[in-house]
Amino acid sequence: MNSFINSIEYHLPERTIDCHALDDTKPHWHVHNSLPKTGVRYLHHSAKDETTLQLAHKSASKALEGVPENELPDTLIVCTQTPDQLLPHVSACLQHELGLPSSTKCFDISLGCSGYCYGLSIAYGYIAAGISKRVLFVTVDNYSKTIDPENKTSFLIFSDGSSATIIDKPDSAPSFLFGTDGSRSGAIRCINTGISVVTGKNTDTPIARPDLQMDGFNVFQFTVKTIPAEIRKLAEQAGTGMEHIDLFVFHQASNKVLESLASKLNIPDEKMIIDLYDVGNTTSSTIPIAMKRAEANGRLHRGDTVMLFGFGIGLSWSGAVFKY
Repeated sequence: MNSFINSIEYHLPERTIDCHALDDTKPHWHVHNSLPKTGVRYLHHSAKDETTLQLAHKSASKALEGVPENELPDTLIVCTQTPDQLLPHVSACLQHELGLPSSTKCFDISLGCSGYCYGLSIAYGYIAAGISKRVLFVTVDNYSKTIDPENKTSFLIFSDGSSATIIDKPDSAPSFLFGTDGSRSGAIRCINTGISVVTGKNTDTPIARPDLQMDGFNVFQFTVKTIPAEIRKLAEQAGTGMEHIDLFVFHQASNKVLESLASKLNIPDEKMIIDLYDVGNTTSSTIPIAMKRAEANGRLHRGDTVMLFGFGIGLSWSGAVFKY
């Protein structure tokens, strides 16, 4: 059997933060009360001088370890919303760091929590069209450098990290579904970033730090009201129905979100992955990290029919159903 996903590797920074310890320094946050909702006990933050490129390289180099030269990917896609700079693209820098040949097709996509299935679909499209034979798809974000340490909503959820997925031509085509509601795009945004930081500003005006802002209530309402119907639609489109999915791996947003989706969709516990406690929300990397850990724990097996579904920034969503 030719698998769509050949392998997954991931990297989480060594620096960890125990959210319980924050009760000593931020007693007004009542972190012990938040944990059942977030599901996150330990966060992973990159070192002060650790770059997005370095995070990406750690998972990508692990994925390529032992791959013969004649089997190296001919395409490299990087999904990130925290590039080290606007130019050049992260994938170009990563191609050089990995020692991939100059014939490698390299480009970035800018997506957050829905980015993994978008990237899988692009990789599949390139392979199906004969443009690529094998794709290395890297997801990476360095969110801690954009979060105000006094912003409880964001600080208690997001971790830094990266994943690297090797993608091959499968025996049967995956099924994909996408959607966007740009009218709600202001619900998650990072201000003081991009060209808007400097365009039209007085040269004497200091540039403010990036600041990730999230309207948690509206994002939750969007997720529990919009996403269940989209998940059912994907299951029908794939011809499996909800009952024939062996494992559901959704974006690991929070315990509350995942438990709400499972309840609305009547997904039994044994088919639902909730894995945030010692990882956190790593945006576009949550799904591949959860898959890799589920396989290691014996919950995901080759030949399983899996549904992946991401949702978030945009506000956008994307899903995929395929044989693992």
